Amino acid sequence: MTFNVDSNIAILVIVWLIVQVLKPTKINNHLLPLIAVIVGALVAIGLSFYTKDTKLVQDIVLGVWAGFASTGLNETATKSITSIIDGFGKVGEKTTE
Repeated sequence: MTFNVDSNIAILVIVWLIVQVLKPTKINNHLLPLIAVIVGALVAIGLSFYTKDTKLVQDIVLGVWAGFASTGLNETATKSITSIIDGFGKVGEKTTE
């Protein structure tokens, strides 16, 4: 049985949650993407053994992808929300040059 969309989303969410839990700790934030990739691979390996999947390499690649995706998803969401909030503060302001 290979991973389907549901299992990929589950891995993505699990990795994102683990990284969010680790953010307030003393771990350097520059290491969080690497940790996300490693956790993604480990979660995928665990899920692969749980489902008795024979395509371990493919599952590891999907886990690494989920680690990268969870990091990018968080950065994109954070920057988008911040820019939207900053944009509301500038509505109605007149700029002088």
